[in-house]
Amino acid sequence: MRLDKFISEMGYTRKDAELFIKRKRITINNQVALKKDEKVDEVNDIICLDGKMLKYSKYVYIMLNKPAGVLSATDDKTQKTVISLLPETLQNKGLFPVGRLDKETMGLLILTNDGNFCHRVISPKSNVSKVYKFELADEIDEIKIKQIEQGIELKDGYTTLPCKINMQNTKCGKITITEGKYHQIRRMFGAVGNKVVYLERLQEGKIILDQSLKRGEWRELAPNEINID
Repeated sequence: MRLDKFISEMGYTRKDAELFIKRKRITINNQVALKKDEKVDEVNDIICLDGKMLKYSKYVYIMLNKPAGVLSATDDKTQKTVISLLPETLQNKGLFPVGRLDKETMGLLILTNDGNFCHRVISPKSNVSKVYKFELADEIDEIKIKQIEQGIELKDGYTTLPCKINMQNTKCGKITITEGKYHQIRRMFGAVGNKVVYLERLQEGKIILDQSLKRGEWRELAPNEINID
C-alpha cells in the first residue's frame, strides 16, 4: 500500500498526508518517510505520526451513547447527526449507523464501516435481541402488557413479533424485541392507547451500553463485542 493511501485510511485526507510527509512528521520503522508513494506493509510496518503509532484497521466499530435530539444519519444539512459527534479522523472513515434510533431515543448505537457486520445485526434472520428502558405517560395494566408481548397489530396492519416486558412500576420498565421497525416501540404502546415519553436502548445482542459513557461519548468495541451473536 502507498504511504499516502495508508494515512488516508487512518481518516486523514491525501492533502494531510502530503503535509505530514513534507514536514517529516511520519516515520516508518523509525526512519523518516520522504515520499508519499513509498510502499508500506500496513500490518507489519511500524508507522508513526509525531511519534504516535498509526494502527491499521480496515473496519471500525464504535459504541456511541446517543443523546436525544441527534439524527441517526451520516449527513444532514440542517440537523446534527451521530457522525458529527465523532472526531474528524473517524468522520472520514465512512461510518454509518447500524440500524437507527429515532431522534429523541437515546442510548446504545453502533457505528461501523463494515457492511457485513451491519447486515448480521439488522437482518431479521439474525434474531438479534434489543433491550430498551422506557417510561410511559400513563399507567399500564397487565392485560395491555400481555397484548403487546403476544404481538400486537399496529395502525398500518403489521403485527409485531412476540416480545418481553419487565415492568419496574406501572409506568416504567424494560422491553426486549427482536425487530427494528420504524418507531416500533412507540407504536406498540400507542396501539394500546399509551405514549412513550422516555426511551433508551441498553443492549443489542450481547453488546451492553457502557455506563461509563456519558451522552454523546463513544468508544471502540472490544474484539469480543464485535461477534454480536
